[in-house]
Amino acid sequence: MEFGWGECRSHEIGVIERCSIDPSEDGLGISLAEGKSILKEVQRAVLQDQVEEISEVARVCRHCHSYLPVHDRRKRRVDTLFGRVTVEAPRVRMCMCGLPGFPAFKAAYSPLTRILKDNATPELRRLQAELGARHSFREAARLLNALTPCATQNHATIRNRLASVAKALEERCCEEPTDTAIPSKPTEVTVFLDSAYVRSRPEYQRRNFEVIVGSIESETAEKRRFGLSQMGADHPIEHLRSSLKAAGWEDGVAVTVLSDGDPALPRLVRNATGADVRHILDWWHISARIRHVETTFQTLVSHIETESSAEIAALVETLRWRIWHGQTDRARDTLDVLFRFAMRVREHTHGQSNDAALSVASRAMDLRTYLSYNLSAIANYGRRRQQGKAVSTSRAEGLVNEIANVRMGKKQRMRWSPRGAHRVAVVRAAVLDGRLSPGQLSAA
Repeated sequence: MEFGWGECRSHEIGVIERCSIDPSEDGLGISLAEGKSILKEVQRAVLQDQVEEISEVARVCRHCHSYLPVHDRRKRRVDTLFGRVTVEAPRVRMCMCGLPGFPAFKAAYSPLTRILKDNATPELRRLQAELGARHSFREAARLLNALTPCATQNHATIRNRLASVAKALEERCCEEPTDTAIPSKPTEVTVFLDSAYVRSRPEYQRRNFEVIVGSIESETAEKRRFGLSQMGADHPIEHLRSSLKAAGWEDGVAVTVLSDGDPALPRLVRNATGADVRHILDWWHISARIRHVETTFQTLVSHIETESSAEIAALVETLRWRIWHGQTDRARDTLDVLFRFAMRVREHTHGQSNDAALSVASRAMDLRTYLSYNLSAIANYGRRRQQGKAVSTSRAEGLVNEIANVRMGKKQRMRWSPRGAHRVAVVRAAVLDGRLSPGQLSAA
Protein backbone atom coordinates (compact mmCIF):
# COMPACT_ATOMS: atom_id res chain seq x y z
CA MET A 1 0.00 0.00 0.00
CA GLU A 2 1.39 3.42 -0.96
CA PHE A 3 0.00 6.40 0.94
CA GLY A 4 -0.36 9.89 -0.41
CA TRP A 5 2.61 11.16 1.59
CA GLY A 6 4.98 8.53 0.14
CA GLU A 7 4.91 5.87 2.84
CA CYS A 8 4.76 2.29 1.57
CA ARG A 9 3.34 -0.59 3.55
CA SER A 10 3.10 -4.28 2.69
CA HIS A 11 0.64 -6.88 3.99
CA GLU A 12 0.80 -10.65 3.96
CA ILE A 13 -2.49 -11.81 2.50
CA GLY A 14 -2.11 -15.58 2.54
CA VAL A 15 -0.20 -18.60 1.32
CA ILE A 16 -1.27 -21.02 -1.41
CA GLU A 17 0.48 -24.39 -1.64
CA ARG A 18 0.18 -26.88 -4.49
CA CYS A 19 1.85 -30.25 -5.00
CA SER A 20 3.36 -30.70 -8.46
CA ILE A 21 4.61 -34.28 -8.00
CA ASP A 22 1.19 -35.91 -7.79
CA PRO A 23 -1.26 -33.18 -8.95
CA SER A 24 -5.04 -33.55 -9.04
CA GLU A 25 -7.76 -31.68 -10.86
CA ASP A 26 -9.00 -30.22 -7.57
CA GLY A 27 -5.64 -28.49 -7.06
CA LEU A 28 -5.63 -26.55 -10.34
CA GLY A 29 -5.87 -22.81 -9.87
CA ILE A 30 -7.51 -21.15 -6.89
CA SER A 31 -10.53 -22.75 -5.27
CA LEU A 32 -13.65 -20.86 -4.26
CA ALA A 33 -12.78 -21.06 -0.55
CA GLU A 34 -9.24 -19.78 -1.19
CA GLY A 35 -10.52 -16.99 -3.41
CA LYS A 36 -13.00 -15.90 -0.76
CA SER A 37 -10.27 -15.95 1.91
CA ILE A 38 -7.87 -13.91 -0.25
CA LEU A 39 -10.53 -11.34 -1.11
CA LYS A 40 -11.47 -10.98 2.55
CA GLU A 41 -7.86 -10.36 3.60
CA VAL A 42 -7.31 -7.89 0.76
CA GLN A 43 -10.45 -6.04 1.80
CA ARG A 44 -9.32 -5.88 5.43
CA ALA A 45 -5.86 -4.52 4.53
CA VAL A 46 -7.14 -1.96 2.01
CA LEU A 47 -9.97 -0.73 4.22
CA GLN A 48 -7.81 -0.30 7.33
CA ASP A 49 -5.12 1.65 5.47
CA GLN A 50 -7.78 3.70 3.72
CA VAL A 51 -9.34 4.68 7.04
CA GLU A 52 -5.95 5.74 8.37
CA GLU A 53 -5.21 7.88 5.31
CA ILE A 54 -8.63 9.52 5.37
CA SER A 55 -8.25 10.25 9.09
CA GLU A 56 -4.82 11.83 8.58
CA VAL A 57 -6.17 14.11 5.87
CA ALA A 58 -9.15 15.05 8.08
CA ARG A 59 -6.81 16.06 10.92
CA VAL A 60 -5.72 19.12 8.93
CA CYS A 61 -8.12 22.03 9.56
CA ARG A 62 -9.43 23.53 6.33
CA HIS A 63 -9.52 27.05 7.78
CA CYS A 64 -6.35 27.50 9.85
CA HIS A 65 -4.46 24.41 8.53
CA SER A 66 -3.57 23.36 12.05
CA TYR A 67 -2.92 19.71 12.87
CA LEU A 68 -5.81 18.52 15.03
CA PRO A 69 -5.31 15.98 17.83
CA VAL A 70 -6.95 12.57 17.98
CA HIS A 71 -9.65 12.41 20.63
CA ASP A 72 -9.80 8.62 20.85
CA ARG A 73 -9.87 5.50 18.69
CA ARG A 74 -12.86 3.26 18.34
CA LYS A 75 -13.43 0.04 16.50
CA ARG A 76 -15.97 0.14 13.70
CA ARG A 77 -17.49 -2.90 12.06
CA VAL A 78 -18.04 -2.46 8.34
CA ASP A 79 -19.96 -4.98 6.24
CA THR A 80 -18.61 -5.25 2.71
CA LEU A 81 -19.19 -7.59 -0.18
CA PHE A 82 -15.80 -9.18 0.54
CA GLY A 83 -16.19 -9.72 4.24
CA ARG A 84 -17.08 -8.11 7.55
CA VAL A 85 -14.09 -5.98 8.52
CA THR A 86 -13.38 -4.44 11.92
CA VAL A 87 -11.24 -1.31 11.59
CA GLU A 88 -9.81 1.07 14.12
CA ALA A 89 -11.26 4.47 13.29
CA PRO A 90 -9.88 7.54 15.13
CA ARG A 91 -12.10 10.41 16.18
CA VAL A 92 -10.63 13.85 15.51
CA ARG A 93 -11.07 16.90 17.72
CA MET A 94 -13.05 19.70 16.09
CA CYS A 95 -11.20 22.97 15.51
CA MET A 96 -12.83 26.10 16.95
CA CYS A 97 -11.02 28.54 14.61
CA GLY A 98 -14.11 28.99 12.49
CA LEU A 99 -16.19 29.95 15.53
CA PRO A 100 -14.63 33.08 17.06
CA GLY A 101 -15.64 33.71 20.66
CA PHE A 102 -17.08 30.22 20.99
CA PRO A 103 -15.90 28.46 24.18
CA ALA A 104 -13.55 25.56 23.60
CA PHE A 105 -14.89 22.08 24.36
CA LYS A 106 -13.88 18.56 23.55
CA ALA A 107 -16.08 17.90 20.51
CA ALA A 108 -14.92 15.13 18.19
CA TYR A 109 -16.13 13.42 15.06
CA SER A 110 -15.22 10.36 13.04
CA PRO A 111 -14.25 10.97 9.37
CA LEU A 112 -15.44 7.46 8.55
CA THR A 113 -18.96 8.29 9.72
CA ARG A 114 -19.23 11.16 7.24
CA ILE A 115 -18.24 8.87 4.36
CA LEU A 116 -20.06 5.70 5.39
CA LYS A 117 -23.22 6.61 7.26
CA ASP A 118 -24.40 3.02 7.35
CA ASN A 119 -22.36 0.08 8.58
CA ALA A 120 -22.50 -1.50 5.11
CA THR A 121 -21.05 -0.45 1.77
CA PRO A 122 -23.48 0.62 -1.00
CA GLU A 123 -22.36 -2.25 -3.21
CA LEU A 124 -23.34 -4.86 -0.61
CA ARG A 125 -26.66 -3.13 0.08
CA ARG A 126 -27.44 -3.00 -3.64
CA LEU A 127 -26.66 -6.69 -4.15
CA GLN A 128 -28.69 -7.71 -1.09
CA ALA A 129 -31.68 -5.70 -2.30
CA GLU A 130 -31.42 -6.90 -5.90
CA LEU A 131 -31.13 -10.57 -4.97
CA GLY A 132 -33.96 -10.17 -2.47
CA ALA A 133 -36.14 -8.69 -5.21
CA ARG A 134 -35.29 -11.42 -7.72
CA HIS A 135 -35.34 -14.50 -5.45
CA SER A 136 -36.83 -15.55 -2.16
CA PHE A 137 -35.09 -14.07 0.86
CA ARG A 138 -33.66 -17.42 1.91
CA GLU A 139 -32.38 -18.15 -1.60
CA ALA A 140 -30.77 -14.71 -1.81
CA ALA A 141 -28.99 -15.30 1.50
CA ARG A 142 -27.82 -18.73 0.30
CA LEU A 143 -26.36 -17.27 -2.91
CA LEU A 144 -24.46 -14.57 -1.06
CA ASN A 145 -23.08 -17.05 1.46
CA ALA A 146 -22.04 -19.49 -1.27
CA LEU A 147 -20.37 -17.07 -3.71
CA THR A 148 -19.02 -14.16 -1.66
CA PRO A 149 -16.89 -13.87 1.50
CA CYS A 150 -19.33 -11.44 3.11
CA ALA A 151 -20.62 -12.03 6.63
CA THR A 152 -23.11 -14.84 7.08
CA GLN A 153 -26.46 -13.76 5.68
CA ASN A 154 -29.96 -14.89 6.62
CA HIS A 155 -33.43 -14.20 5.30
CA ALA A 156 -34.16 -11.53 7.91
CA THR A 157 -31.05 -9.56 6.93
CA ILE A 158 -32.03 -9.63 3.25
CA ARG A 159 -35.61 -8.61 4.02
CA ASN A 160 -34.58 -5.71 6.23
CA ARG A 161 -31.98 -4.53 3.72
CA LEU A 162 -34.52 -4.56 0.90
CA ALA A 163 -36.89 -2.51 3.05
CA SER A 164 -34.24 0.12 3.80
CA VAL A 165 -33.20 0.33 0.13
CA ALA A 166 -36.82 0.70 -0.99
CA LYS A 167 -37.32 3.51 1.53
CA ALA A 168 -34.15 5.24 0.33
CA LEU A 169 -35.27 4.95 -3.30
CA GLU A 170 -38.63 6.53 -2.53
CA GLU A 171 -37.07 9.38 -0.55
CA ARG A 172 -34.47 10.02 -3.23
CA CYS A 173 -37.10 9.94 -5.97
CA CYS A 174 -39.21 12.55 -4.18
CA GLU A 175 -36.23 14.84 -3.62
CA GLU A 176 -34.64 14.35 -7.03
CA PRO A 177 -34.52 17.54 -9.15
CA THR A 178 -35.92 17.01 -12.60
CA ASP A 179 -35.12 20.29 -14.35
CA THR A 180 -31.51 19.19 -15.03
CA ALA A 181 -32.33 15.57 -15.87
CA ILE A 182 -34.82 16.27 -18.67
CA PRO A 183 -33.30 18.09 -21.69
CA SER A 184 -36.58 19.51 -22.99
CA LYS A 185 -40.25 19.61 -22.16
CA PRO A 186 -42.20 16.78 -23.84
CA THR A 187 -45.46 17.39 -25.64
CA GLU A 188 -47.13 14.24 -24.30
CA VAL A 189 -46.47 11.61 -21.65
CA THR A 190 -47.96 8.14 -22.08
CA VAL A 191 -48.65 5.94 -19.05
CA PHE A 192 -49.25 2.20 -19.48
CA LEU A 193 -51.00 0.68 -16.46
CA ASP A 194 -51.93 -2.81 -15.37
CA SER A 195 -52.35 -4.61 -12.07
CA ALA A 196 -51.74 -7.98 -10.47
CA TYR A 197 -53.24 -9.64 -7.43
CA VAL A 198 -50.97 -10.93 -4.68
CA ARG A 199 -51.94 -13.43 -1.99
CA SER A 200 -52.36 -11.69 1.34
CA ARG A 201 -51.13 -12.86 4.70
CA PRO A 202 -53.87 -14.30 6.95
CA GLU A 203 -53.81 -11.48 9.51
CA TYR A 204 -55.10 -8.99 6.90
CA GLN A 205 -58.37 -10.95 6.64
CA ARG A 206 -58.53 -10.79 2.87
CA ARG A 207 -57.59 -13.25 0.19
CA ASN A 208 -55.47 -10.95 -1.97
CA PHE A 209 -54.68 -7.33 -2.70
CA GLU A 210 -53.66 -5.36 -5.78
CA VAL A 211 -50.20 -4.33 -6.92
CA ILE A 212 -50.17 -1.69 -9.66
CA VAL A 213 -47.35 -1.69 -12.20
CA GLY A 214 -46.76 0.65 -15.09
CA SER A 215 -44.42 2.22 -17.59
CA ILE A 216 -44.12 5.95 -18.29
CA GLU A 217 -42.78 7.04 -21.68
CA SER A 218 -42.11 10.35 -23.39
CA GLU A 219 -40.07 11.50 -26.37
CA THR A 220 -37.52 13.41 -24.28
CA ALA A 221 -36.67 10.97 -21.45
CA GLU A 222 -35.96 7.32 -20.88
CA LYS A 223 -38.74 4.92 -20.03
CA ARG A 224 -39.57 4.85 -16.33
CA ARG A 225 -40.99 1.72 -14.72
CA PHE A 226 -42.75 1.73 -11.37
CA GLY A 227 -44.63 -0.59 -9.07
CA LEU A 228 -46.66 0.17 -5.98
CA SER A 229 -49.31 -1.14 -3.65
CA GLN A 230 -51.83 1.47 -2.59
CA MET A 231 -52.40 -0.42 0.65
CA GLY A 232 -48.69 -0.72 1.42
CA ALA A 233 -47.35 2.68 0.31
CA ASP A 234 -47.40 5.59 2.72
CA HIS A 235 -47.96 8.11 -0.10
CA PRO A 236 -48.90 6.31 -3.34
CA ILE A 237 -49.97 9.52 -5.10
CA GLU A 238 -46.65 11.23 -4.36
CA HIS A 239 -44.77 8.10 -5.44
CA LEU A 240 -46.49 8.07 -8.84
CA ARG A 241 -46.12 11.83 -9.21
CA SER A 242 -42.35 11.62 -8.65
CA SER A 243 -42.13 8.85 -11.27
CA LEU A 244 -44.03 11.03 -13.73
CA LYS A 245 -41.65 13.93 -13.11
CA ALA A 246 -38.63 11.66 -13.58
CA ALA A 247 -40.06 10.69 -16.99
CA GLY A 248 -40.33 14.34 -18.08
CA TRP A 249 -43.83 15.28 -17.00
CA GLU A 250 -44.56 18.70 -15.58
CA ASP A 251 -47.61 20.89 -15.18
CA GLY A 252 -49.21 21.62 -18.53
CA VAL A 253 -47.97 18.48 -20.31
CA ALA A 254 -50.72 16.26 -21.73
CA VAL A 255 -50.99 12.79 -20.19
CA THR A 256 -52.45 9.76 -21.97
CA VAL A 257 -53.28 6.64 -19.96
CA LEU A 258 -53.72 3.20 -21.53
CA SER A 259 -55.33 0.55 -19.33
CA ASP A 260 -57.61 -2.48 -19.50
CA GLY A 261 -60.69 -0.47 -18.52
CA ASP A 262 -60.39 -0.48 -14.73
CA PRO A 263 -61.51 3.05 -13.74
CA ALA A 264 -59.26 3.06 -10.66
CA LEU A 265 -56.08 3.07 -12.78
CA PRO A 266 -56.63 6.33 -14.72
CA ARG A 267 -58.07 7.88 -11.56
CA LEU A 268 -54.74 7.24 -9.83
CA VAL A 269 -52.86 9.12 -12.56
CA ARG A 270 -55.46 11.89 -12.50
CA ASN A 271 -54.94 12.38 -8.78
CA ALA A 272 -51.15 12.35 -9.21
CA THR A 273 -51.15 15.01 -11.93
CA GLY A 274 -53.96 17.10 -10.47
CA ALA A 275 -55.39 17.55 -13.96
CA ASP A 276 -57.56 15.72 -16.44
CA VAL A 277 -55.95 12.91 -18.42
CA ARG A 278 -56.94 11.18 -21.64
CA HIS A 279 -57.86 7.55 -21.03
CA ILE A 280 -57.61 5.08 -23.93
CA LEU A 281 -58.89 1.53 -23.66
CA ASP A 282 -56.45 -1.21 -24.52
CA TRP A 283 -57.13 -2.59 -28.00
CA TRP A 284 -56.31 -6.17 -27.03
CA HIS A 285 -59.20 -6.37 -24.56
CA ILE A 286 -61.61 -5.01 -27.18
CA SER A 287 -60.27 -7.38 -29.82
CA ALA A 288 -60.76 -10.38 -27.55
CA ARG A 289 -64.44 -9.51 -27.09
CA ILE A 290 -64.87 -8.97 -30.83
CA ARG A 291 -63.34 -12.39 -31.43
CA HIS A 292 -65.92 -13.96 -29.13
CA VAL A 293 -68.73 -12.47 -31.25
CA GLU A 294 -67.10 -13.63 -34.50
CA THR A 295 -66.57 -17.16 -33.21
CA THR A 296 -70.09 -17.61 -31.88
CA PHE A 297 -71.58 -16.25 -35.13
CA GLN A 298 -69.52 -18.71 -37.20
CA THR A 299 -70.91 -21.50 -35.05
CA LEU A 300 -74.46 -20.25 -35.60
CA VAL A 301 -74.03 -19.99 -39.38
CA SER A 302 -72.75 -23.57 -39.53
CA HIS A 303 -76.07 -24.78 -38.06
CA ILE A 304 -78.57 -22.68 -40.07
CA GLU A 305 -79.14 -21.67 -43.66
CA THR A 306 -81.15 -18.47 -44.18
CA GLU A 307 -81.26 -15.85 -46.90
CA SER A 308 -80.05 -13.09 -44.59
CA SER A 309 -77.05 -15.01 -43.28
CA ALA A 310 -74.70 -13.63 -45.94
CA GLU A 311 -75.79 -10.06 -45.23
CA ILE A 312 -75.32 -10.50 -41.49
CA ALA A 313 -71.95 -12.17 -42.06
CA ALA A 314 -70.80 -9.09 -43.98
CA LEU A 315 -71.79 -6.91 -41.02
CA VAL A 316 -69.81 -9.13 -38.65
CA GLU A 317 -66.75 -8.75 -40.88
CA THR A 318 -67.00 -4.95 -40.70
CA LEU A 319 -67.46 -4.88 -36.92
CA ARG A 320 -63.73 -5.04 -36.12
CA TRP A 321 -62.89 -2.45 -38.80
CA ARG A 322 -65.43 0.05 -37.44
CA ILE A 323 -64.20 -0.22 -33.85
CA TRP A 324 -60.55 -0.05 -34.98
CA HIS A 325 -61.26 3.27 -36.69
CA GLY A 326 -63.23 4.68 -33.77
CA GLN A 327 -66.69 4.38 -35.35
CA THR A 328 -68.32 3.29 -32.11
CA ASP A 329 -71.87 4.35 -32.99
CA ARG A 330 -71.88 2.33 -36.23
CA ALA A 331 -70.39 -0.63 -34.36
CA ARG A 332 -73.18 -0.50 -31.79
CA ASP A 333 -75.76 -0.38 -34.59
CA THR A 334 -74.17 -3.49 -36.08
CA LEU A 335 -74.40 -5.24 -32.72
CA ASP A 336 -78.09 -4.31 -32.47
CA VAL A 337 -78.75 -5.86 -35.87
CA LEU A 338 -76.81 -8.97 -34.89
CA PHE A 339 -78.73 -9.27 -31.63
CA ARG A 340 -82.12 -9.04 -33.39
CA PHE A 341 -81.03 -11.58 -35.98
CA ALA A 342 -79.99 -14.03 -33.27
CA MET A 343 -83.28 -13.61 -31.44
CA ARG A 344 -85.26 -14.28 -34.64
CA VAL A 345 -83.24 -17.42 -35.32
CA ARG A 346 -83.85 -18.57 -31.79
CA GLU A 347 -87.63 -18.36 -32.23
CA HIS A 348 -87.59 -20.77 -35.19
CA THR A 349 -84.90 -23.24 -34.16
CA HIS A 350 -84.20 -25.69 -31.40
CA GLY A 351 -81.33 -27.81 -30.10
CA GLN A 352 -77.80 -26.77 -31.03
CA SER A 353 -78.98 -23.98 -33.32
CA ASN A 354 -81.03 -22.47 -30.52
CA ASP A 355 -78.05 -22.60 -28.15
CA ALA A 356 -75.78 -21.03 -30.76
CA ALA A 357 -78.26 -18.21 -31.36
CA LEU A 358 -78.50 -17.54 -27.62
CA SER A 359 -74.69 -17.40 -27.41
CA VAL A 360 -74.53 -14.89 -30.28
CA ALA A 361 -77.16 -12.67 -28.67
CA SER A 362 -75.38 -12.81 -25.30
CA ARG A 363 -71.95 -12.01 -26.76
CA ALA A 364 -73.33 -9.19 -28.88
CA MET A 365 -75.05 -7.53 -25.93
CA ASP A 366 -71.94 -7.97 -23.74
CA LEU A 367 -69.78 -6.21 -26.35
CA ARG A 368 -72.35 -3.45 -26.84
CA THR A 369 -72.54 -2.82 -23.10
CA TYR A 370 -68.76 -2.81 -22.90
CA LEU A 371 -68.48 -0.24 -25.70
CA SER A 372 -71.19 1.96 -24.20
CA TYR A 373 -69.58 1.87 -20.76
CA ASN A 374 -66.14 2.78 -22.17
CA LEU A 375 -67.37 5.11 -24.91
CA SER A 376 -65.09 8.00 -23.93
CA ALA A 377 -62.03 5.73 -23.74
CA ILE A 378 -62.26 4.35 -27.29
CA ALA A 379 -60.04 6.15 -29.78
CA ASN A 380 -59.27 5.90 -33.48
CA TYR A 381 -56.74 3.11 -33.13
CA GLY A 382 -55.93 3.05 -36.84
CA ARG A 383 -54.92 6.70 -36.82
CA ARG A 384 -52.85 6.25 -33.67
CA ARG A 385 -51.01 3.34 -35.25
CA GLN A 386 -50.24 5.43 -38.35
CA GLN A 387 -48.86 8.16 -36.09
CA GLY A 388 -46.58 5.65 -34.37
CA LYS A 389 -48.47 5.82 -31.05
CA ALA A 390 -49.31 2.91 -28.78
CA VAL A 391 -52.70 1.20 -28.93
CA SER A 392 -52.25 -1.53 -26.29
CA THR A 393 -50.90 -2.03 -22.80
CA SER A 394 -48.51 -4.82 -23.81
CA ARG A 395 -45.64 -2.97 -22.10
CA ALA A 396 -47.50 -2.93 -18.80
CA GLU A 397 -48.66 -6.52 -19.16
CA GLY A 398 -45.04 -7.58 -19.55
CA LEU A 399 -44.19 -5.65 -16.40
CA VAL A 400 -46.86 -7.58 -14.50
CA ASN A 401 -44.73 -10.69 -14.95
CA GLU A 402 -41.39 -8.94 -14.44
CA ILE A 403 -42.32 -6.99 -11.30
CA ALA A 404 -45.18 -8.84 -9.62
CA ASN A 405 -45.92 -12.35 -10.82
CA VAL A 406 -42.39 -13.76 -10.98
CA ARG A 407 -41.65 -12.81 -7.37
CA MET A 408 -45.04 -12.56 -5.69
CA GLY A 409 -47.74 -14.13 -7.84
CA LYS A 410 -48.73 -17.17 -9.88
CA LYS A 411 -47.05 -20.30 -8.52
CA GLN A 412 -45.23 -18.60 -5.66
CA ARG A 413 -46.32 -20.03 -2.32
CA MET A 414 -45.37 -17.05 -0.20
CA ARG A 415 -48.04 -14.76 1.24
CA TRP A 416 -47.33 -11.04 1.46
CA SER A 417 -48.17 -8.02 3.51
CA PRO A 418 -49.10 -4.92 1.44
CA ARG A 419 -46.03 -3.04 2.69
CA GLY A 420 -43.69 -5.92 1.91
CA ALA A 421 -45.10 -6.32 -1.60
CA HIS A 422 -44.79 -2.57 -2.17
CA ARG A 423 -41.11 -2.62 -1.18
CA VAL A 424 -40.33 -5.54 -3.50
CA ALA A 425 -42.17 -3.84 -6.39
CA VAL A 426 -40.23 -0.59 -5.86
CA VAL A 427 -36.86 -2.37 -5.85
CA ARG A 428 -37.68 -4.62 -8.84
CA ALA A 429 -38.72 -1.59 -10.90
CA ALA A 430 -35.46 0.15 -9.96
CA VAL A 431 -33.49 -2.96 -10.97
CA LEU A 432 -35.18 -3.09 -14.37
CA ASP A 433 -34.49 0.61 -14.95
CA GLY A 434 -30.88 0.34 -13.83
CA ARG A 435 -31.48 2.81 -11.00
CA LEU A 436 -29.99 0.53 -8.35
CA SER A 437 -26.33 1.25 -9.04
CA PRO A 438 -23.93 1.63 -6.06
CA GLY A 439 -23.35 5.31 -6.84
CA GLN A 440 -27.02 6.19 -6.84
CA LEU A 441 -27.64 4.10 -3.74
CA SER A 442 -24.88 5.86 -1.82
CA ALA A 443 -26.34 9.22 -2.88
CA ALA A 444 -29.65 8.18 -1.34
